Amino acid sequence: MARSYRFLDNKGQPTIEVKGLPPAPLRDLYHRVLTMRWRVFLLIAFTSFLLINAVFALLFWLDEGGVQNMREGSYSDAYFFSVETMMTIGYGFMAPTSTFAHVLVTLESFTGMLMTAVMTGLVFAKFATPSANVLFSNVVCVSKQEGIPTVLFRLANARGNRLIEATLSVTLAKTVTTKEGEIFRRVLDVKLVRNTNPLFWIGWTAMHRIDETSPFFGETAESLTAQGCEMIVVLSGVDEHSSSTVHTRRSYAPEEFRWGARFVDIISPATALGLRSFDFSRFHDTQPAAL
Repeated sequence: MARSYRFLDNKGQPTIEVKGLPPAPLRDLYHRVLTMRWRVFLLIAFTSFLLINAVFALLFWLDEGGVQNMREGSYSDAYFFSVETMMTIGYGFMAPTSTFAHVLVTLESFTGMLMTAVMTGLVFAKFATPSANVLFSNVVCVSKQEGIPTVLFRLANARGNRLIEATLSVTLAKTVTTKEGEIFRRVLDVKLVRNTNPLFWIGWTAMHRIDETSPFFGETAESLTAQGCEMIVVLSGVDEHSSSTVHTRRSYAPEEFRWGARFVDIISPATALGLRSFDFSRFHDTQPAAL
């Protein structure tokens, strides 16, 4: 059976559906586990633990008299004996007596050993996977800067640490039709005034000047919508504490562009002690500006 998956936007809504791929039920299992949310991961792990013990408990329960001191017909005793066996607890009250029960204990002990090893590795990998906590502006502004029409968006490091040699990569994806009538999804580079920051600590306003070489040259809000445009922003850098490369991304749809607007200033003047403050409560706010 062919498999399919969907790409989600920033709000968790599907934007692209990919289908018709060859089936691969286990090929991407490790990646799926690493990328799933913690509550989902823990729920699946706990449910699997309960179900595996339930299966072994049923087998112990069917072997009447196979476990010493287990009450006759008691599935709960069989279940808790299964848990003690899988986790190698061994309180000593119940013990296998029959050959069948000894075989089950052997199989369950091996299963428990594998589960412990796999769970330990997965939990460690999820904890060790570096991540960035970056706040992107909800909108993109288009207004004049130094007399030149400019695309602006801003971002902030919400974690309070520093990203070393942070780099922004921006592209514009749009649907075009060739002279032959073929439809392509074309990805164009969006050149920033400055795409690197040696020490990304608090805030950063990224700017792209719209000139003859810009993919935004001659475009309007209507034309961007008609072409199904999407501006994709990727940030990468090195976490100063873990020395690991982290990255995050954000995409902007045409309706998230504010033409003839600029961001309000969130930096207060320095005090007598030389202290500046950043008011992130107005991080997404804009005001009218010349275009």
